[in-house]
Amino acid sequence: MEGAAGCFFGGRRRRRVCPRAQSGEGKSGGAGIIIMAVPDDNAEEVELLLSISPEVVCRDPTHSSTLVFLLPFRFVLHVTLPPRGYPDVSRPSLFVAAGPNAPLVNQFSSQLNKALREEVPLGGPMLLHIFTLAQDIATELQRTREAEAQEAQARREAMESEAQLALAAREASSVEVWASDAITDRKSKFVAHMARVDSEAAVREVVMHLRSQKHIAEAAHPTIYAYRFTDSSGVVHHDSDDDGETGAASRIMFLLEQMKVDGYVVVVTRWFGGVLLGPDRFKHIMEVARSILLTIPQREKKRGARDWQDRQ
Repeated sequence: MEGAAGCFFGGRRRRRVCPRAQSGEGKSGGAGIIIMAVPDDNAEEVELLLSISPEVVCRDPTHSSTLVFLLPFRFVLHVTLPPRGYPDVSRPSLFVAAGPNAPLVNQFSSQLNKALREEVPLGGPMLLHIFTLAQDIATELQRTREAEAQEAQARREAMESEAQLALAAREASSVEVWASDAITDRKSKFVAHMARVDSEAAVREVVMHLRSQKHIAEAAHPTIYAYRFTDSSGVVHHDSDDDGETGAASRIMFLLEQMKVDGYVVVVTRWFGGVLLGPDRFKHIMEVARSILLTIPQREKKRGARDWQDRQ
């Protein structure tokens, strides 16, 4: 986690001030809650917050009525007091201006707004309660994401360990791995690879084979993959791995299911070109995956012909 920007002090009276919060995807530095246009009759509540948490609560130097609450995980939450009716009949409105990524921003916003409705009663001061809830939710999201990242890393390490011998065997075998044409957008490049698989061990072998290639291993996301196969008992096995590109693998899995693909793994590699592509990155991932999947009928036809020749 990148460290939050602390408060600093300015002016002869050592008034607490903060750097202005920045918004945007993946901004570094501290995150915070900005409270705007605080009425005079709520000044006591604001001053209480300033005195309780001087390290993480401070004023915006350009707006005397604005406070910044520094939170974990780079979330920036705007909390605006209603022009009238607070706190007896109205609650503050919440808007998440930034966070680690869009899915986490949506999750944080949903959880915090739900907690505001269910846990913060009307009729009394709410800002301290909101700050505490926001801290708790942001911390829990960070803890969960870090645990997921550790589990994913452990799975990758286990996969690497298990696949070393199998990788050598595959490299010496005639099993083919096919590649799609590349798509390049703003210097980011996307390529899909595909291979036949009939076991999870075979999936691991393909992934390790691709990761063993230097130009793939150096990509931002070397092996975003999904697979689907039916075993000898008729049980369908399927799974996927985002490889750090949240939501990408589920889109590939959707293609496998919609196209009724059986017995294949598709692996997409993305090389980052230095420019954020936003939703376009998922479009390109889907496009290269679809293009390689559409070659399956032709490859199956050739495979059937080879099998027939081998039996002669």
